[in-house]
Amino acid sequence: MGLHAPYGSHAVEGMPRAATETRGESVRLIPWKTLPVVLMLSCAPALAVNVAPATDVSAQIFINASQLDRGDVTSADEDPALDLKRTFITLDHRFNQNWSAQVTTDVQWLRNDDPSDVWLRHAYLQRSFGKGRWLRLGNAPTAWIQQESMREGYRYIDAGLIARTKMGAPADYGAHVQYVRGDFTYAASIVTGAGFQRPRLGKRADVEMRLGWTPGKRLELAVGGYRGTRAQDAGHKPREHTARRWNAMASWVGERGRIGGQYFHADNWTRVTKPGDDDQRGWSAWASHQITPRYALFTRHDMTRMSLDIDPRMQERYHVIGVEWKPNRHLRLAAVGKRVLQEMANVRIESHEAGLWTQLAF
Repeated sequence: MGLHAPYGSHAVEGMPRAATETRGESVRLIPWKTLPVVLMLSCAPALAVNVAPATDVSAQIFINASQLDRGDVTSADEDPALDLKRTFITLDHRFNQNWSAQVTTDVQWLRNDDPSDVWLRHAYLQRSFGKGRWLRLGNAPTAWIQQESMREGYRYIDAGLIARTKMGAPADYGAHVQYVRGDFTYAASIVTGAGFQRPRLGKRADVEMRLGWTPGKRLELAVGGYRGTRAQDAGHKPREHTARRWNAMASWVGERGRIGGQYFHADNWTRVTKPGDDDQRGWSAWASHQITPRYALFTRHDMTRMSLDIDPRMQERYHVIGVEWKPNRHLRLAAVGKRVLQEMANVRIESHEAGLWTQLAF
């Protein structure tokens, strides 16, 4: 039996193999006043096949019960506690063979938090143009993070490198497109840049792209990029810089294992409205092995430096190891150990966490 596929074509952070093409500095930001024209042309009427409408409701729940130890630092979240990391409730409606819509709510409750966080994770209309080809309008998954979670396969333990470090948003409002041709998959998102949690408009749209190449059935090589202001220049805030991010990833997914790694480099991600340059970079490597149809071992290591210019001593190392038990298609249960080491100018914080992580899907 192969590894559990965490998401389907419409699932929360998984979709058909996505990719984009990045052109670095040649990509221009799109003024918001021209975006409706682009969308109207993209949604030109087409003949729809007469397929009966259908509605599906599904849910995914991520829960962990763990003990957190922050070393010499005393905090209120160190006692054994339960976290409701995510509760995704998804409604999919198919109008016909070409048109569909999805709405997903996202609920989070972390230890010692009150009240819970509730977001509209997805709300989009989709026009399909054949296998792996579609246009989505609204709040939809972004180009890079979607595939990041798919290839790693253990989203319920933690988000991937880009999402975990907040170097990108997993969903955003705008137009999202994917096109497959041969071994290549192109994906792009023209979005607000603010993400799904606090929607707002900047002065121009942001652009994210991904290009994926599958030279073999199980291997994917991908590059991508992001350019924009992340809506941080909303209102009367001055724009000092444009945020940029470049990504590369290589991953292999087999019947009994996964292995992969990715790298990013970013310019001025947090300094769009602040003077002075600052760069960020990081990498992640992961592997898993299916020992039996029900048991698997997995591990992952991240290394990030989030202030190469202003505070070059700032860095973080993240490591996770675990064993997973999958008794049926609805339940995944893992015993997990995590270690995070954070270093700054005169501060060194090492935290450890151990416990049980669970994914329920139905």
